[in-house]
Amino acid sequence: AFMEENAGLRGLIDTGKGNLQWERDIPPASLANLESLAAKDFKGNLGKIIHDIYQTAHVMFGDMPQGDHKKRAKYRFASKTIMRILPTVHKTEIEKLIEGKKITMDLYEILGKCTWVEPK
Repeated sequence: AFMEENAGLRGLIDTGKGNLQWERDIPPASLANLESLAAKDFKGNLGKIIHDIYQTAHVMFGDMPQGDHKKRAKYRFASKTIMRILPTVHKTEIEKLIEGKKITMDLYEILGKCTWVEPK
C-alpha cells in the first residue's frame, strides 16, 4: 500500500494533525466591541454587529483558501459569536429552544427568534 511504501509520511501526518486548528478564538478587542454594541442596543445595532462579526471572520479565516470550507467556518463562527454576545433576555430563550431541538445553532434561526415579533 502507499503508506507502507512511504512510511516517513506517517510521522509527518501525526505531527501536522496537532497543528490543525478548526476553531479559532475571536480577538479580545473584537469581542469587546461586539459585546459593547450588543449591550447598548442589540436590535438597534444588529446591522453593525453582523457586519463586524463577518469582518472579524474575514480577517481570522483569511489564511484559508476560498470555497465551502471557508464559508462554513465563517458562518459557524458567526453563529457561535452571536450566541456569545446575546443579551440575557434573548440568550435564555434561545438556549432553551436549542436544547429542546426547536431550533439549531444557526445564525439565521437565532436572529429570527431575536427579531421576530409574534403577530397578535
